[in-house]
Amino acid sequence: MNYNFSTNRLIVKEWHSYEPKDIAQPDLVKVVENILVPEVTKTFPIMWRGKYDTRRAKAWIQEQDSDSKTLLAVERETKKPIGLINFFNVGDKSRGTYLRLGYMLSKVMWDQGFATEFVEGFIHWCKENKISTILARVEPDNIASIRVLEKNNFSSERTDSNGISLLFEYNLLQ
Repeated sequence: MNYNFSTNRLIVKEWHSYEPKDIAQPDLVKVVENILVPEVTKTFPIMWRGKYDTRRAKAWIQEQDSDSKTLLAVERETKKPIGLINFFNVGDKSRGTYLRLGYMLSKVMWDQGFATEFVEGFIHWCKENKISTILARVEPDNIASIRVLEKNNFSSERTDSNGISLLFEYNLLQ
């Protein structure tokens, strides 16, 4: 399957598929270290939070490669790596293909609309590849991520006891 897609400002490919000429920082371990800073990982599962050095970044890459598919977004103009999307199949295949989505954006790129654009591009890719549903879990205090999903028309599927959305769904078959 071809995982590549692009948006107005982003080129997105499977993270191992970039040629050195296509990316300003071709060392994937350094890319992961630069993106996964404590401010970015603070809403991740506990085992993924904190600072990433070379050893930890390599281990995280290996874990993602064994559990999911990971895409790297590169800013079109600068060729600078700015974010990651990872996803994996979940659910009953007889009801369609359900993907569980995770995404992260380099802290220096926050508040510029890149996360919204990145997720929107992924939705278009899913439509082209006949994915039926995208699910995204968000920590209740990750307001920016919740807002990205809302802007991309994800609906809140489940809420916690305080009424804060935790699981969002985008149904591509409607």
